[in-house]
Amino acid sequence: MSAHDPEGSTPPGAPVDAAPDAEVGAASSTLTLAHGHSLVVEGGQERNRLQLVDPSGAAHLEISIGPEGIRLEVRGAGLSLATTGALAIEADSVSLHGKNGISLTTEGDARVEAAGRLETVGRSQLIRSARGNVRIQANDDVEVTGERVRLGS
Repeated sequence: MSAHDPEGSTPPGAPVDAAPDAEVGAASSTLTLAHGHSLVVEGGQERNRLQLVDPSGAAHLEISIGPEGIRLEVRGAGLSLATTGALAIEADSVSLHGKNGISLTTEGDARVEAAGRLETVGRSQLIRSARGNVRIQANDDVEVTGERVRLGS
């Protein structure tokens, strides 16, 4: 769906059309896809954008290229990433938020390491070893503070 194809009426597989955009020298092209979806490509001197748009006009996938670099946005009811190899995510900072929870699982070992302070906070916390010991090791003092500290009870 675009200004030059407001109904998304271009048949699937039809040639992509081009129309001038607000930016000088910019063009916009739309390809109608199955189930009323469209692929919209906008290009110009300063910014390029590719969008996968649903029948209501909402963009669920957007890749934009501008002076700040490449930006990828994915929106929708669900997202799944799967690979048979390694998956690496690297950034200046990473933030994960699950409105109803977060679960991390592995069939192997897990390690959390921070060069600075590591803090866990929760209404309550449980450290449990399903099999084996729980060890606490420090190169300095170990402090346990609580209303009551129960050992071996």
